[in-house]
Amino acid sequence: MRVVSLLPSATDIAVALGAKDDLIGVSHSCSGDWQHLPKLTSTWIDISASAAEIDRQVSTANWPLYQLDIDTLEHLAPDVVISQSLCDVCAVPSGDVREGVLALSSRPKLVDLSPYGLADVPVCFEQVGEAIGRERQSAVLIEQWDRTLEEYRGAQAQTELRVAFLDWLDPPFVSGHWVPEMVELLGLTNLLGRAREPSFKVSWKAVEAAKPDLIIAAACGFDASRAQSDTIPLEVPVIHLDGHLHFSRPSPALLPSLRMLSEAIAEFVELA
Repeated sequence: MRVVSLLPSATDIAVALGAKDDLIGVSHSCSGDWQHLPKLTSTWIDISASAAEIDRQVSTANWPLYQLDIDTLEHLAPDVVISQSLCDVCAVPSGDVREGVLALSSRPKLVDLSPYGLADVPVCFEQVGEAIGRERQSAVLIEQWDRTLEEYRGAQAQTELRVAFLDWLDPPFVSGHWVPEMVELLGLTNLLGRAREPSFKVSWKAVEAAKPDLIIAAACGFDASRAQSDTIPLEVPVIHLDGHLHFSRPSPALLPSLRMLSEAIAEFVELA
């Protein structure tokens, strides 16, 4: 099976299903040891720029943020291409992928992932498992997923904390999709974020008005240390977490993300 993944979460899933060696191409943003594989996507966004400048580039763009290397994709002749239709800011738009894949002479199967919330993530495991002949492995992964969610259900309810979870800081964006569900699964009160809906921009005044006991900052694409360079102009405790390897990837990566969030809350309460 010759598999191409066009986004990090799809690569996470393929690896978790034991198909690492089946991957013949990945996206430019896939983390891990993929130097030996061609990168099928690219972006003109300057990811080394400040958060404010990246937001300006994205919000004022008049052309696609990402490009798909059709020539290399044609040369690779994949059996399966895994893409997404959830977020055009995160990966190549689904329409561009579909148009490109339909033109390939190898006629690969296109797997289009669209996980809006926690319940959709194991559906993605099933989709990928079925497409690459790893149905048994996907069933095992789903069992692990369900077991881990139950393990952490209500784990921090006794803290009674009101939490504002942000996935960008300059300007502030409130996390959406599966993140509010993760916060609530732990038994915390989620502020501002809307489950199963995209993240959205707010003002610091709005964050302050929500009266959070704690701000969790996991900037999409940034690790914790880089996110700390952005100032939060509120007198509210802040925990910075890794938004690149965690929280922004609807894949098995959300399981250690849940553990990370729970442990960070426990440590905050202990030190408070």
